[in-house]
Amino acid sequence: MCSSDLDALAAALAQSGSDAATEAVVLTGAGEKIFSAGIDVKNPDNLPHEALAARRRGAVEHCLEAILAFDKPLLAAVNGYAIGLGFMLALLTDRVIAADTAVFSLPEIDINIPTFLGISMVTRAGGAALASDLVLSGRRMSAAEAYQRALIAEIVPATDLAATVQKAALMLAAKPKAAYALNKQWMKRGLREEFAAANARSAGVQEILAKGK
Repeated sequence: MCSSDLDALAAALAQSGSDAATEAVVLTGAGEKIFSAGIDVKNPDNLPHEALAARRRGAVEHCLEAILAFDKPLLAAVNGYAIGLGFMLALLTDRVIAADTAVFSLPEIDINIPTFLGISMVTRAGGAALASDLVLSGRRMSAAEAYQRALIAEIVPATDLAATVQKAALMLAAKPKAAYALNKQWMKRGLREEFAAANARSAGVQEILAKGK
């Protein structure tokens, strides 16, 4: 995902949130193999490293704010690889349903990038020990393990994913809207501050990374 993709997702969520005809939103990937490969680390505009990093942080912050502000049911249909930021975005939804072929990973450490946001999200969802394991090793986690560790709600064959997620979306959309929104707001309390702190820390480590490369 490049910065423009994240901005587009934020805009789509904002529009859906204000559209009375939209009762739930499902995030999924195109095709059958990838839910999201994470943030695009390429630099087609040849920006200075710090400027590129700042652009990415801004786009990520904008997208996360849109997710936190979205009070309607938001589900993830993980149809394949959910890598880096893609994994994080799935964890922020209300319900994650994955194909049995899905794979989850936070591999940023292998390209010399710390993932403070990933640490925060996995710690909240699965505990500090799991966050330490995934973030420091960068290893891949199967859908079966993610389910066992309660990171996802359900695993289904890939051919059943769309129908299963649609059924779940309709079930959540049928709940009283005001109570649903209030529950989400309470569950997300403190996340904005936590994410802001993670982004701020990310902005301050470029020199350290350059020296320790």
